[in-house]
Order: sequence, then C-alpha cells, then structure tokens
Amino acid sequence: MFLNGFLRSPVFLLLLLPQAVLAQGALPPVAPEIEQAVERIAKHAPLVKAFEAIKGSGVRMFEEQVRINEIPAPPFKEQARAEYYLKKVKEAGLTDATIDKEGNVVAVRRGSGSGIQGGKGPKLVVSAHLDTVFPEGTDVKVREKGGRYYAPGIGDDAAGLATLLQTMEHLHKSGIRTVGDIVFVGTVGEEELGDLRGMKALFRDHKDIDGFISLDGVGLGRIVNAATGSHRFLVSFKGPGGHSFSAFGLPSAIHAMGRAVAKIGDLVPPVNPKTTFTVGTVRGGTSVNAISGDAVIGIDVRSNSQEELVKFVEKVMAAIHEAVADEN
Repeated sequence: MFLNGFLRSPVFLLLLLPQAVLAQGALPPVAPEIEQAVERIAKHAPLVKAFEAIKGSGVRMFEEQVRINEIPAPPFKEQARAEYYLKKVKEAGLTDATIDKEGNVVAVRRGSGSGIQGGKGPKLVVSAHLDTVFPEGTDVKVREKGGRYYAPGIGDDAAGLATLLQTMEHLHKSGIRTVGDIVFVGTVGEEELGDLRGMKALFRDHKDIDGFISLDGVGLGRIVNAATGSHRFLVSFKGPGGHSFSAFGLPSAIHAMGRAVAKIGDLVPPVNPKTTFTVGTVRGGTSVNAISGDAVIGIDVRSNSQEELVKFVEKVMAAIHEAVADEN
C-alpha cells in the first residue's frame, strides 16, 4: 500500500464539495437548496480560515500518519494504537474523549443544541478504523522509495486516522461552531474476523445517531454513498480420519473441502448489482500420510443488494452440501 503525497482532505472539506465533483461517478444530482447552503457555508469566515491553515499543515499531518502506522494494530490487538490515539485526540482539543468498553476511541465535540425550531441538534459520527488487516508480527515501518511511502496499512487506515485528527484540530483552533454534536470515533474490529464489532458497539450504545461519515483508504477524491453488505462464514469439515494406506477409502475432510472450493469457484454472481465472493482461508490436516479428519475454510460474500446477497449465500451453502455428499 502507498500514499503518494500528503494528506489534504479534512472531513469538512469532503462535506463541502461542489456539485460538479459530487456528480462524478453517477451520483444523484444535488438539490438546488442544498447546493446554495453549501456555497453559503463555504464562504463562512472561520471555515475559510481553517482551510488556509490546513494548506500549511500537510507535512506535519503526514508525519503523524507515519507515527500512527508504525504502532502495530492487528485484529483484536488495537489497544496500544488506541491509547496513543486517545492522547493525540485530547491534544487536538477534544477533552471529552475516552476508550469505550469495546476499545473504540470516542471523542465528542458538543454542538449548541439549538436545532430546528429550537430543538436538539443532530448527531454526526465521523470515523476511521484503528485496526489493520495485517497479522501480528507484520513489519509496519514506513519506507520511502522514489517519492512514495510504502507500509502495510498506511492507506488503510492510517490515512483516515490522521485526517480525523486534522479535522478535530482545525475545528478546535478555528472556533467553528455546529448546531449538532460531532462524534469522532477510532473504531476497532473493522478488518477480518473483527466483524465490525467496534461499529456494532457504537450503534448499540448510541441510539440517536443521525448521520455517518467513514474515512477509509487512499481514494481522497472518491465519495461512496451506498452500502455493501457482507456475510462471512467459517465452514468446518469433519471426518473419521485414518492412515493414508490402511484406511484408504474413508472420506477425507480435506477432499470434501477441496470439492467445495471448486464448486464455489464455479459459481457466477450477478454483475449488477455487484456481488462478489472469495474463499479467503483454508486449513486442515495433521500429516501428509493421513486421511484428514478436519478442514476449515473462510468465505466472504458481498453484494450491493441485500436480496442478491441472500440468494448467493444460498448457492454457496448448496455447493458445500453437494461437495460433502459427493465425498461421502
């Protein structure tokens, strides 16, 4: 992974992109009243001042991105990075910050509370994830080569975490006030078998969230405004096991697994809505001269359609059962 250049897109810049930019990628057109509101807000003097300050802070924030990246945060072991991030959040001016029970770093910037018709303002969550997809022991030191900076996780999601810090800092320094609360969150469990545990805990503990923005990856010019659902499975195959010669003829867990992987690989998902799948991990067996008594595969299925996601999962499960029947 690499990030070419320095960070330059705080979250409130993403919120104020003009219609011409938002229209790229076949996004829905922006309503005139929203466009007018964006143009009016973009001229707000404290915001203009904040943007000017951001232009001169890219190098410093990239240095922070490197420091964050070089604190290992493999799945389920994000604590060291979370503790460092909490310290930086408080230094950025958000004193109402803590690490919650799940391990998320949660910082609240209170709004005026004087919302529409005098009611309470809305609550917006802006997040980036603390964990990386890379396992414990991965070398996460950042190295420069030819003007590019390379390291596992530097884009996903050290870039998002550094941008989140930059946003907090410049909102604080500029004195910009909002009607609603902004909740900045560094979440755990985004990758692998973390299964979005940090995000699930956030929505479990905060029932009044009105809007959500996630900063993830290196595509600074891209906004995703639709959801992709995923189902993940660990499938275990069990058999009697035995010696490869004397017990030959008994069913093998690994053979059943192999049949299942082949059958799943032959499935054809719909192109639109985009639906994807992969058998991402395999393991099993104890010896080269043994009929395997156990095997496990990890499967990931995703789709932009809930209906197609469920349909394709049914096909995957059918392929697995067919493979086991064939092996038996």
